[in-house]
Amino acid sequence: MRWLPNQKILRGAPPTRISLESIIERFVSEGAFADPAEVTIEVDPSSSLAPDAVDPVIQDHDLILQWDSDAVGKADIILRFSSPNNPPTFLQFTAEPWAPNWWALMAVVVGGIGLFIFGIRNMSDGIQLIAGSSLRRMIAVFTEHRVFAFAVGIITTMLLQSSTVVTVMVIGFVNSQIMTLAQGIGVIIGANIGTTATGWILTLDIGKFGLPIAGVSIFFFLFCKREKIRFLAQAAMGLGLVFYGLEVMTNGLAELQELPEFSIWIKMFSADTFLGSVKCALVGCILTIIMQSSAATIGVTMSLVVIGAIEFPTAAALVLGENIGTTLTAQVVAIGSSTNAKRAAAFHAIFNIFGVTWVLLVFSSFFLPLVVKIAGVNGSENVVRGVAATHTLFNVTNALLFLPFSKKIARFLTWAIPERVGPRERSCTGLVLRSMETPAFAISRVNSEIQRMASGCRELGQWVQTLVNEGLENDKLANEAFAREKWLDQMQDEVIDFTSEMLSRNLSTDDAELAREQIRIADEIESVSDYFIALLKSDLKLKEENLTIPELIVSEFDQFHHETLDLFDRAMSYYNDSMKNIRYNTQEFYLLSREMVERIKNLRDRFYQLISEEKIDTHVVVAVNAQFNSYRRIWEHLRNIVQALEPRHRKDL
Repeated sequence: MRWLPNQKILRGAPPTRISLESIIERFVSEGAFADPAEVTIEVDPSSSLAPDAVDPVIQDHDLILQWDSDAVGKADIILRFSSPNNPPTFLQFTAEPWAPNWWALMAVVVGGIGLFIFGIRNMSDGIQLIAGSSLRRMIAVFTEHRVFAFAVGIITTMLLQSSTVVTVMVIGFVNSQIMTLAQGIGVIIGANIGTTATGWILTLDIGKFGLPIAGVSIFFFLFCKREKIRFLAQAAMGLGLVFYGLEVMTNGLAELQELPEFSIWIKMFSADTFLGSVKCALVGCILTIIMQSSAATIGVTMSLVVIGAIEFPTAAALVLGENIGTTLTAQVVAIGSSTNAKRAAAFHAIFNIFGVTWVLLVFSSFFLPLVVKIAGVNGSENVVRGVAATHTLFNVTNALLFLPFSKKIARFLTWAIPERVGPRERSCTGLVLRSMETPAFAISRVNSEIQRMASGCRELGQWVQTLVNEGLENDKLANEAFAREKWLDQMQDEVIDFTSEMLSRNLSTDDAELAREQIRIADEIESVSDYFIALLKSDLKLKEENLTIPELIVSEFDQFHHETLDLFDRAMSYYNDSMKNIRYNTQEFYLLSREMVERIKNLRDRFYQLISEEKIDTHVVVAVNAQFNSYRRIWEHLRNIVQALEPRHRKDL
């Protein structure tokens, strides 16, 4: 029994003509029957499609299927070939006129895109959770040399599979002054090259293995207790979903391509002229803005070019536009950030817009022929590789143009985007929710904000000592001190809000411990600032009433304040160096703080003895006791900081 190919025809299509001549010739040559043969046709009566809806007829050696314009369904058609003195030979195939269900077809395409984006996200999250500590250590590689920053941008983006995440992270680091603008520019250039790795991954022809990879990985992710294996399984599950989503998306687009309306619409976009190339680039930009993922739009582009819906030049122009669309997120994140952060976001846009502009000018004459030659594109061959090569060549050539001038570009952006007029509002504007997509960098950014809090609190302590010595002569500094305490309250609120939200997400055990530690440290620093202000308030109140503290107590308090600031420095050095070399031993810190507690107890006893020997105003007694309590509370909070860090210190050892 031999079969003709099944016929799937769009409803309302013209008659379909199938030549039987080659089949008959083959049957004759194989001795199945002698020519001429008699051919009869039968439509299986059990089919969902009525026989008259197909109306098959034979003309010479051709089979003609005449479709009813309203018919939808399937019919099994049986052809009987017979000749004298030979048994009959049967052929059977299915004829299916179908009507498009736009919602179902679009659901398949959108579902494929959703699986693809979800897979990219899980693959990125899994890798981050595995390599979180390594990514934090990589921050130490950032130096003034642009090559190091460039290399870190490439490696980090290849690991995280998202240039958007890395660019947002860079804007936050520049905003928090963890890196300079020139360093940030180097990382952004590298990130644009690192993101091209996604396109090359998609060129692997393993779509049929995507679902099994995801399925097996899910079992490990759900039932394995070892954390690193679970995170590795999450990354593998994401990779499987990427390929399965790409396959679903391609199949859905192939169905859509059979519709005349879709074919007419898609052929409106063609890069056969300069204006056509610009139009295609604009479409790629808009699609990326909508999807918020350049990887997803590159996946859609690859699917369209594979099924032949678009030509390769059109796909290449779409890829160029996708590079511009991915810059929007960085611009949004930079809103409300420091001027330097805005400069970093502006460079990301300039890098891609300038690159796309010059490439479009030489698109047909130079760029496209070069890509075709490198990727070996020949008609419909190697077109997927060509799309990946387009993305890579664009970013590599652009990087070669920009990297040698990164410091000059930084100076130009500093001139072009000047500092805002007026005092800058101090706040944790760098802690944006988008950066939580990268927990390792989010923790590093919170760490930088805590260091800013510590620096501000230390400066507040110095101001308080100055004001106590100067009295009421420096109203401006006093106002600044009270404003600083409010700023530290705001810093604490923003750090705790951000870190608490981060804890509600999927973090590794180590990252969760660090986040909880950061909440505690921020709270302790803010509490220290409260007691610095309490010292200032009690002193100012006495001086407003023309009251003075006994000279013995004043000199001792001045010494205590010096030692308190030194103790603060020791505690924060322990915090800052805990991931490197510990500068101060904890036992030494505890011994010093206990000695200070004993000294203040002795001073308190001497003060009480002084009260019994001479008359001291009640307000003075209350103020001195309040200051005794404030110093002891400050030391207590500093001890809490050191105690909070001890578990991490022991783990590092």
